[in-house]
Amino acid sequence: MNFLPPDKRPEAVIPFLQGRLKAAYAVLNDHLAGRDWMVGDAVTIADLSCCGYLYYPEPYGFDRKDWPHIDAWLDRISALSGWKHPYDLMQRAFPA
Repeated sequence: MNFLPPDKRPEAVIPFLQGRLKAAYAVLNDHLAGRDWMVGDAVTIADLSCCGYLYYPEPYGFDRKDWPHIDAWLDRISALSGWKHPYDLMQRAFPA
């Protein structure tokens, strides 16, 4: 819903989706406690598949400081050689 123009967003749906997101963040944050990567000892496709949306700064209910294990994991991913921020790879659909 965050990527739709504001006048196209169904406002009643946003709190419902934010609740689902927070539940998913809790699972991911707990899973990353005590480990660097989602699976094993090195970055895998699991990490890269799950991290993409968490780099967008739009206000859709995710503040990295609220999720310390996710925050550290995203820092590790962005420190990888060859990593680029999603907005460096593609244009924004709507101006900031």
